[in-house]
Amino acid sequence: MLELTDKHVKMIEETHDTVNTLKTVLLGVNGDEGLVGDVKQLARGHQKLCNRVWILIGVLASTGVLSVSVLELFK
Repeated sequence: MLELTDKHVKMIEETHDTVNTLKTVLLGVNGDEGLVGDVKQLARGHQKLCNRVWILIGVLASTGVLSVSVLELFK
């Protein structure tokens, strides 16, 4: 059977501390959402930007501005 030495105990403690640090950074603590929250926030912002771009394209296409511009580009 394998004996648990002080060296092994120290390595386990260091690994435990590192895992706790990584968990804190990723998931956050005390109301901070961590990196996961930052990614979710960026995704929401990206979705809003995409929606606005498509609305702008729709408005431009419906007014004919986009159609005329595209036709002029290919002349």
